[in-house]
Amino acid sequence: MEPVVLKELLLLEDLSPAIEAVPSLHPADVAEGLKDVPFEQQLRFINLLTSERAAEILQAMEVNEAAEILNGLEENQAAEILKHMFTDEAADVLGELPEEDSEKLIALMEEAGEEVRELLAYEEDTSGGLMSTEFITVQEGQRVGEVLAFLRKQAPSTENAYYLYVVNQAGVLTGVVSLRDLVISPLTTKIGTIMKKEVISVPEDMDQEEVARLFEKYGFLALPVVDMDKKLVGVITVDDVLDVAVEEVTEDIHKSASITPLETGYTDAGVWTLFSKRILWLVGLILVNLVSSGIIAAYEKVLASTITLVAFIPLLIGTGGNTGSQSATLIIRALVTGDVKLAEWGRVFLKELFVGICLGLVLGAAGTGLGVFRGGPEVGLVIGLTMLAIVVVSNLIGMSLPFILTVLRMDPAVASSPLITTISDASGLVIYFTIASHILRLQ
Repeated sequence: MEPVVLKELLLLEDLSPAIEAVPSLHPADVAEGLKDVPFEQQLRFINLLTSERAAEILQAMEVNEAAEILNGLEENQAAEILKHMFTDEAADVLGELPEEDSEKLIALMEEAGEEVRELLAYEEDTSGGLMSTEFITVQEGQRVGEVLAFLRKQAPSTENAYYLYVVNQAGVLTGVVSLRDLVISPLTTKIGTIMKKEVISVPEDMDQEEVARLFEKYGFLALPVVDMDKKLVGVITVDDVLDVAVEEVTEDIHKSASITPLETGYTDAGVWTLFSKRILWLVGLILVNLVSSGIIAAYEKVLASTITLVAFIPLLIGTGGNTGSQSATLIIRALVTGDVKLAEWGRVFLKELFVGICLGLVLGAAGTGLGVFRGGPEVGLVIGLTMLAIVVVSNLIGMSLPFILTVLRMDPAVASSPLITTISDASGLVIYFTIASHILRLQ
C-alpha cells in the first residue's frame, strides 16, 4: 500500500481500515502517510495502536513531530510508548520536550527512564548523545551453543543484531563477535577463540563527525562506545550515522550561504526564524563591504582620470570572489573528510599558489584582450596584471581561511562564499587601483 492510499484511509472517520493495514506496512511508510493528516486525527490513530507499533512509527518520524504527538497523548500512554522505543530515539524525542514534561515521562518509564536520563546527560553532537544502550554482551568462556540458545530467547532487535560484545567480569570490553561468525562456528566452540580482540571503539565524548568518519573508514554496521575505564556503555549503529551525515551536510550548506543553521526543517520554520537566521549575517557582511566602499572613495581621483577603469570593477572583483569560493570549497571538504590535515598547510599553500598562477595567466590574458579593446594598450596591461594578481591572491585567501578557522576551533564552513567574496572584493580593489596608479601614472 502506498503512503498516499494510507493517507486517504487516515482521513476517514472510521480508522479501522487504516489500523488493519498497519501490520503490512513499513513504519516509515506509515509515518509518511501521517505527515499531512490533521494533528487530531494523528492522535486518534496513535491512540488505537499498540504501544509497540506506535513506538516503531514514531521512531520513523522527524524527532520534533514525534515529540509533538507524544506531548498530545496522556502521560501514561506516552511513557508506555517511550518504553518500547530504542533508548537513543527516546532520548532524542524527550530532548525536544520542555524539561518539566520530559521529567514526568522519565519518572513514569521507571527503569527504562533511568537509561534514557543517562543518555540525555551527554552532549547531543557526541558519541554519547548518539549511542543506544541496547546491546548484547557475552563472556569469553561461554560456548557458541549456549549463546545461540540465549539469543533465541532474547530475540535481538535491529539495533543490536550486528555484533555481540565480549566483556569481562568488570564490564570492560575485550572483544567482539559478529553474528555471522557465531552462526558458522561449531556449537562447542568457546567465544574466546572466535572473537576479534582488536576492537575499534569510541569514547563517550567523541564528536559525531569523527564517529561518522570511522564508520566510513572501516565500513562497520555498529561501533561500541566505552567510558574512561574502557567499560562498554553503548553502541552506535549505522542508521544513526546516516542521520548525522544529513545533519552535518545541511549545516555546512547553510553556513556556506551565510545562514545560521536551522534546528528544524524549512517547512517547520516560521518567518521570524528564517529572518533571524539570516539578518545578522547580512548586516555583518554590509559592514565588511563598507571597507570596499571606502577603498573606492579613496581612489576617486584615479577613477575620475580614467573612467574606463570603472567598467572593469565588477569583472575583476567578481572573478576574485569566484576563485576564492572555489578554493575554499575544495579545502573545506578536504579538511572535513580528513583528506587534508592541518600539518599539511604548507604543501596545500604551494599547490594552490601554482594553481592560482595557472588560472591567473589564462584569465589575465583574456582580461588583457578586453582591456585593449575598450581602453587601449595601457588599460589592457592594467587589467591583465590585475586579473593575474587578484586570482592568485583570492585563491590563497580561499585556501587559507578554512585552515585558520580550524586552528581557532571554528567550523571551516564559516569561511562561506559571501565571506570569501567580501574579503576578495576589498583586496581586489586595492590591487586594481594600486596597479592602475603606477602604470597609468595617476594620482
